[in-house]
Amino acid sequence: MTEEHIVTSFDDELRELTDGLIHLGGLAQIALANVEKSLKMNDHDLAKKTIEADKQINALQFELEEMTFNILAKRQPMANDLRSVFSSVKIILFLERIGDMCKGVCKRIAKGDLLNAKSPKTIDALVGLTKDVQNNLDLVLDDYAQGKADNALNVWRSDIKIDSSYASILTAILEDIRNKPEAIEALVPLFFIARYLERIGDQATNIAEVNHFIVTGEVLTDDRKLEAEEETVF
Repeated sequence: MTEEHIVTSFDDELRELTDGLIHLGGLAQIALANVEKSLKMNDHDLAKKTIEADKQINALQFELEEMTFNILAKRQPMANDLRSVFSSVKIILFLERIGDMCKGVCKRIAKGDLLNAKSPKTIDALVGLTKDVQNNLDLVLDDYAQGKADNALNVWRSDIKIDSSYASILTAILEDIRNKPEAIEALVPLFFIARYLERIGDQATNIAEVNHFIVTGEVLTDDRKLEAEEETVF
């Protein structure tokens, strides 16, 4: 918990910023859940709604960034407060990017017909990748809301699995293109969808790093990641 300040309005501003960021995270979670449903059901209507809903994410991003800069200018926070407020700017940006990437996936879905790719296994793999990315986003946002970083190392480590899934999906799409050239127009968008999902995973990892920094004041390094991985080796 953050210590109470002599100027109570400062505490109110910090709480408002935190609540707003949690709301932004919720919008990103909804967008990603819609991506999963759109992929699974080839739901063009839901994809279009998700594209339109990105305007709300962008508007809230602008509002929160303005709030953050006002706090920095007016309050000139120090120590833990400065670390928290400055880090919020990064998380806001990462969440806005997630919204953009969800929009990118939905644009690919809405423009074509996934069924024409004739690759149900690849679609299933993309849905599975979406679920893995969703899980990581849920974990890091839960950490942020609770002022903890309990899941930071696990999320950071799991990015290796996401990258591996992404590579496997690309290989499968290339194989499909070789074997089914008549379906190439429907297959190529799957490349972009996979790339967007992999990048969303990167943003969740970035948020994990920032959470860890907010809570501990330490920057996650490759050595810490290696250390965490070695702990899982029996």
